[in-house]
Amino acid sequence: MFQGSRVIKDSQISDLLHSHHLFSSLAETELEQLLRCASVMGLPAHEILFHQGDDAERFYLIVKGHLRLYRTSVQGQEKVIEVVREGSSFAEALMFNQQANYPVSAQAVSDCKLISFDSHAYLHLLRNNPSACIAIMANMSHRLRKHVNEVELLSVQNAQNRLLLFLLRNMQTIAPNQGLVTLDIPKRMLASRLSIQPETFSRLIKKMVTEGLILESHGEIHIRDVSQLYADANIPMEDITAPSTSGSGADKPRPKGQSIAIRQLK
Repeated sequence: MFQGSRVIKDSQISDLLHSHHLFSSLAETELEQLLRCASVMGLPAHEILFHQGDDAERFYLIVKGHLRLYRTSVQGQEKVIEVVREGSSFAEALMFNQQANYPVSAQAVSDCKLISFDSHAYLHLLRNNPSACIAIMANMSHRLRKHVNEVELLSVQNAQNRLLLFLLRNMQTIAPNQGLVTLDIPKRMLASRLSIQPETFSRLIKKMVTEGLILESHGEIHIRDVSQLYADANIPMEDITAPSTSGSGADKPRPKGQSIAIRQLK
């Protein structure tokens, strides 16, 4: 681990910090002060960072890799709440509502490089910088609206639509009317993230492959005919947003007024 000025002199980390909504409003001296209580750490794939119920005294920023946040029910079943990727932070909300314990567990999906921040040190800086507080609140409000939309999507749409919307939001256009989605997490984990049973997820993928709508191999889903895949049931435009942190890939925004239809797979 290394701390303080050595962290900010790393160009990759410095750029990440200065562009992230939690730190971009801080003065350079404030950022250096915060980093004196921070550390860079490595987390091997499958390693647990913290368990559900552990004391929540720190929050984190991912420099490299990705991890999953999940809850475990009293019956021992795991539900993936979020997959956090490079450039994203997590556990920061707990310090604002003074929650003493982590409500989820965090486990590395791939080898990770993280910055660990002291929550009390960060709050101390904000108490002395009202302008930074307002800027951070605005950013967090925007992020909250996105999460509320996602919760509504997961609760209203059926399993098929959730999968197709995931493909749409994470599709990279590779040719006219063709797209590619690269999966960087196991399909079982993705199914849990989309609140789909693994068996249902596999059945939907197999059905699309059988009908010639997609090709699926080695963690890549090639959408052979986008217009055919999305052909019957309209999705409101507000459900179609820029790619989220739930997946990888990027797609250009569609023109206003254009709707996408979802073909019912039976």
